[in-house]
Amino acid sequence: MKEGNRLFYTANEDEIKRGDTTDVYLARTRDILKACETDKEVVAEISCGSLPDNWDYGVFAGVEQALNLLEGYPVDVECLPEGTVFEPRDYGGVRIPLLNIKGRYSDFCMLETPLLGLLCQATGIATAASRIKTLAGDKKVLSFGVRRMHPAIAPMIDR
Repeated sequence: MKEGNRLFYTANEDEIKRGDTTDVYLARTRDILKACETDKEVVAEISCGSLPDNWDYGVFAGVEQALNLLEGYPVDVECLPEGTVFEPRDYGGVRIPLLNIKGRYSDFCMLETPLLGLLCQATGIATAASRIKTLAGDKKVLSFGVRRMHPAIAPMIDR
């Protein structure tokens, strides 16, 4: 059964770019900030709190998609390059920032959920692929990852 004009239950690029796929509490946060006139410039840090099974490193990925999402919004972005190997925390246990966004929170809060989704999904796949390749050594590794994933993200998985 089709819902509306959609064949599949996926958001299109415009809906993602507008922030239509965000968590409802972020829309409420934006409305409160504007209503209370307390919308100041902030720096939001995107970090990794932990990795599965106590893995000691991750591979940061999804940067191009994240920058495409934020393009056109009044924010400044600093981040690690695509493919950077990172540890989630420093020696003191403090999370290490992977990406920083500077601007008024109301200008980009609607993008928080899709931003995290783009980065987390790509980073998780890149990290798992790295671990498999490390274990394989000089052996060739082939990807059959799209077989069990949503087909809408197949291009991201196979790149």
